[in-house]
Amino acid sequence: MKQRLRMWLMAILLLPLHIFSQNATSTINSVLHGRVTDLKTGTPLAGASISIKNTTHSVVTDGQGKFTFRTGQKLPYILIVTYIGYKPQTITVAAEDVEIKLEELANQLEDVVVTGVAEGTSRKKLSFALTKVSTEQLNTVPATDASQSLRGKVAGLQIDQAAGNQGATVYLRGAKSINGNIAPLLVVDGFVTGLGLSDLNPQDIESIEVVKGAAASALYGTRGEGGVIQVITKKGRGLNKVNITIDNEYGISNVQRTPPTSQYHFYKVNADGSFVLSSGNNRTLDLKDNGFSLNQHPYTKYNDNVNNMLSNNPYFTNFISVSTAGEKYNLYASFQNQSKGGIAGPISPDTRRTALLNVGFKPNKNIEAEVTVQYFNRNTPSSSLSSSGAGSVLYSALLYEPFIDLTERQADGKYAFKPFGFDIQKFNVGNPFYQLSYREYSNISNNFLIGGRLKYKFSKKLSAEVSGAFQNEYAETEDYYPVGYQTLTPEVTRNNGYYGLSNDRIASKNGQLQLNYNDHFGDFDFGVNLKSVYEESRVTGISASGYNLSAPVKSLNVVEAATRSNSSSWSQLVNYGYFLNIKSAWKNKVFLDVLGRLDLSSRFGSDVATAFFPRASVAYRITEDVDLGVVTDLKIRAAYGQAGSLPSFGAKESRVSLSSSGGVSYTRRDNTDLTRAVTSEVEVGIDAVLFNRINIQANYARATSKNDFISVPPFPPTTGTASIWDNLGEVRSSSYELEINGNVINKGKWQWNAGATFSRVRSKITSLGDVPEFTSGDFRKAAGISPYSYYGYSILTNLSQLQVDDKGFVSNAAGGTLRPDEFTVNKLGFVVLKSQIGTAAETPVFYQNAATGNNKVIGDAQADFQVGFSNTVSWGPFSLYAVLDWKQGGQKYNETVNYLTYQYRSTFTDRAVAAGLPLPFTTAVFNAQQTTDYWIENSGYVSLREVSLGYQLPVQKLGVGRVLKGARLSLIGRNLYTWTDFTGVTPEGWDIDFYAYPIFRTFSGRLTLNF
Repeated sequence: MKQRLRMWLMAILLLPLHIFSQNATSTINSVLHGRVTDLKTGTPLAGASISIKNTTHSVVTDGQGKFTFRTGQKLPYILIVTYIGYKPQTITVAAEDVEIKLEELANQLEDVVVTGVAEGTSRKKLSFALTKVSTEQLNTVPATDASQSLRGKVAGLQIDQAAGNQGATVYLRGAKSINGNIAPLLVVDGFVTGLGLSDLNPQDIESIEVVKGAAASALYGTRGEGGVIQVITKKGRGLNKVNITIDNEYGISNVQRTPPTSQYHFYKVNADGSFVLSSGNNRTLDLKDNGFSLNQHPYTKYNDNVNNMLSNNPYFTNFISVSTAGEKYNLYASFQNQSKGGIAGPISPDTRRTALLNVGFKPNKNIEAEVTVQYFNRNTPSSSLSSSGAGSVLYSALLYEPFIDLTERQADGKYAFKPFGFDIQKFNVGNPFYQLSYREYSNISNNFLIGGRLKYKFSKKLSAEVSGAFQNEYAETEDYYPVGYQTLTPEVTRNNGYYGLSNDRIASKNGQLQLNYNDHFGDFDFGVNLKSVYEESRVTGISASGYNLSAPVKSLNVVEAATRSNSSSWSQLVNYGYFLNIKSAWKNKVFLDVLGRLDLSSRFGSDVATAFFPRASVAYRITEDVDLGVVTDLKIRAAYGQAGSLPSFGAKESRVSLSSSGGVSYTRRDNTDLTRAVTSEVEVGIDAVLFNRINIQANYARATSKNDFISVPPFPPTTGTASIWDNLGEVRSSSYELEINGNVINKGKWQWNAGATFSRVRSKITSLGDVPEFTSGDFRKAAGISPYSYYGYSILTNLSQLQVDDKGFVSNAAGGTLRPDEFTVNKLGFVVLKSQIGTAAETPVFYQNAATGNNKVIGDAQADFQVGFSNTVSWGPFSLYAVLDWKQGGQKYNETVNYLTYQYRSTFTDRAVAAGLPLPFTTAVFNAQQTTDYWIENSGYVSLREVSLGYQLPVQKLGVGRVLKGARLSLIGRNLYTWTDFTGVTPEGWDIDFYAYPIFRTFSGRLTLNF
């Protein structure tokens, strides 16, 4: 009976299906074929999910973006297509073949960020400012290293690159110190490291998150005062598919710009234009009849020594990556090999090799594990000459007169030690081609970072994370001068050979343990994070050298024993941190975040070993309550926080006590009351989205930085020296920032993505405490002025600068004994005495002040504002990308041209001689190479930083679609041109310009293949 009943039930259930199948059209049980690609680039999207609405049936695309599934649904039906980082798309399908194009998410509030927060957080809920730079912004034109990759993309960020072939230094939101900037903390994948941005390969970076001020960086406590930059590297992608990328770029690099030099000389010449020489190869000034003016003559032989040394060096980068993922794992591995042609022909190329392995594992819904292994190798022979000043190749190449050919070879084919004409100019600097080709120098570093993270979910509400990382850097510098090395004057340490070797090791480790609790009560979301952090770093170094080699080998064993010297050093840092973060949200529109961090550091004495860093922030999404039309999302926010920084190693032991038995001596003792430097910041701002695709962020921040570290002498020593570290003063900074980016045009094949940044940052010293104002280098440190205020002499260039006392005498020039009508302005625009004009005694008039001295503040390196523009315009497979970097205002001391003037090699000399002025006039303007306002120049500029013209190759039409998922060909230019009135080497940076390496530009071709 039961068996018969089951048969009837089956018949009843199957009968409607049988009737339906008899009447169905041919589309029932059909096979749907399709392909999913990126709307803008046409790149296939592997791992996109496709499902039919109101069903559970779904499939994912393969490595070529293709998918196939069989369905019993009758056409037409509705497909739902989703892919991480792209807008979900719902489409109605009426045919069995479909092409689906997905648009990348433009709304930055959809992003999840991890910097400055205890757990990954949607930007919709973020209550402080953060800028996220995507992989597309970083890798359309991958920078030569990551330190260059943020130009024009982050408001409030300053990139200082004083040497063109090296990595740049990055600063955020103005001065945190009376000495200027403090570098931000670099975090890589959540691990605090000793790496620099210049170590990192931009092609491995998924995104960079920038936290600019203490209001957000309080999470990082003692080390967050300069802000935080976190680099998030790429993870595995592609469901059950292996994706391979091969990227090769080849090109040349050369100098973008160098200071103009004199095209003339003022010596007597023969009929053929050669110099008239007396005994000893001495030249004679070609004086005019008045006895002091000079005749100018063009050089009959002109060698471009700068171009010969610094032009067209090869550049290339080879890169390969492998990526894959499954339901329980993901893997990403890569390797890069880069060579940047030597800064000068005789110098070997700088090279960098990086390797990265990221592995993720999720065996079940409760456990997640990640491991990262990163390796960085660099060899920078150029670092032997990377300092500015007299040691740089530019110094020699610019100051040698062009009738001398520095590339001249000797009979043996080697560069001439004294090329022809050396004994005529008598410039007491050796031929840099000779020096660079004989000296052998290497600077190699190997850096390893190994980190891991494990997360376990006890329940939906409670989870725990533990993570740790080890970093070791091994650096070796080797310096070798062969026996017989020549110098202009005898040098016992070089002429019979020299060998030096140094080794440094940085070993650091950090560990983190975190508990997370998240819950929901009615309209409230609530979360608590409790975290413990441990950081340790130890730096050790040893160096040894000697000269008088007994054999032509690189070994300390062959140096003369009596010449050997060695030294060693070490330093250590141990930090403990504990923080509690409480956050809540109401109806997904009001957000509150409160955080407190407690820090202990080995850099401070027992009296101040512990420090507390608070943060409180709040945000409100107005558009959750008010319809603002085109403003599809608007959030206002406010935050307050504190972060600190650390002094140098040994500062806490720098107190001294005096004794006077048999002379003055001192004993080092604990400096227990040295406190942390702390920045407190208030930040307010908005995040907005227009038309659901244009993102806007605006910020105002006001920061107060106290207790800066300074080394001062504790007493006037009579024998020996001593110094202590102390806390000093206060600096206040204000920042205005605006960032706009998004998809401006999206019509058919046309796409236009644009971004703009604006920032104005002003800093001022408000107190030096009980320390009197002082000068540090070329900068004055005093209350009421900028930390970047130049201090020096002033040459008067306008009669309005003359100050007249109540007796009618000029009080600030010429000793205060002359009246205004006794001054005039000469042909070059300098104030001079009327009685001296047109005579051999004509000389510029300097500012004087009998009461305060003749020095004063003569300039400010702070920019008026900075702007960045980035644009990508694409039409079908073609795209054009460009980045402009604009700095308005700010000044820089042009010591390069100042010194060129002293050697009569600047165009100023040409103008002075052409105006009939005596040579002592030029020497007076040079002013013994002292900081003088005539050489303080406007350092504003507009620079075309990055340009790329790309073409997405039609791999399907070319018949290689089964092998290649995509292929892209690009023509790339970096640092192409800079428009500026600054006449020195580079307008970049806030310090002086003194023969620093010029900015290098590169032209290259790039081919990217995706398998």
